[in-house]
Amino acid sequence: MTTIINDDSFKLALVSEDLRGDQSKKAFAEVCKEAKKGMMAHDIGDDYRRVYATCTPEGLISRIRSDMMDNYMIAAFVCMERKVAKGLPLIPWAAHNKKEFEGLHGEIACMRALMWGGFDVNAQMEGTGMTALHAMCSLQWGGGAHPRAVEHLIENGANVNIPLDSTGDTPIITLCGHTGWGEDLDKTFRLLFNAGADLQIEAKDGSSAWGLLQSMDEQYPNPMRTDLIAELAE
Repeated sequence: MTTIINDDSFKLALVSEDLRGDQSKKAFAEVCKEAKKGMMAHDIGDDYRRVYATCTPEGLISRIRSDMMDNYMIAAFVCMERKVAKGLPLIPWAAHNKKEFEGLHGEIACMRALMWGGFDVNAQMEGTGMTALHAMCSLQWGGGAHPRAVEHLIENGANVNIPLDSTGDTPIITLCGHTGWGEDLDKTFRLLFNAGADLQIEAKDGSSAWGLLQSMDEQYPNPMRTDLIAELAE
């Protein structure tokens, strides 16, 4: 692994493990432990410590939200040091960034570090109630979903049937609302379904994942989605 001696090597170690490591939760945890040691040994994160120390309680939350939505990994570790409340939605804030911007080949190192740090994987963003799982089922780029992120979220206890406050959509309802379909969406669907996602739960508008899957395929036919529907109907 990259030797951690400064800000750049700190970030490189985590991103490299996320993208090119063995992908296991255990291996990533070991890198997080080394990163934490490196922070203290080389005064990494002092800028964040100083800023956070001068914030009012309300200002601190606002600043952390901004930093997580920019996926600042060093800030995430400083939040762990400060024992920031685990129920705050740091993971969905970080996920919201990845929902809109791919970054480096879709890396999710900040999200994974926050999960390692014990932040609530089912925390919901204010207003919409969006969770990290919802965000990873509705990407604005690539294949429309991030199956690797979804797999890590489920492994860390994400609730596959949690609804949005605003619409009542569960993650799989969000996923099935895509007009197009492809490998990433198909794989993500199967991860959610195998983890217990309920296709019959209805959102506030009465739509369900099963209904959307079929109606979207009627309007925008896709062989892969058609095969999935036939498989589920057996």
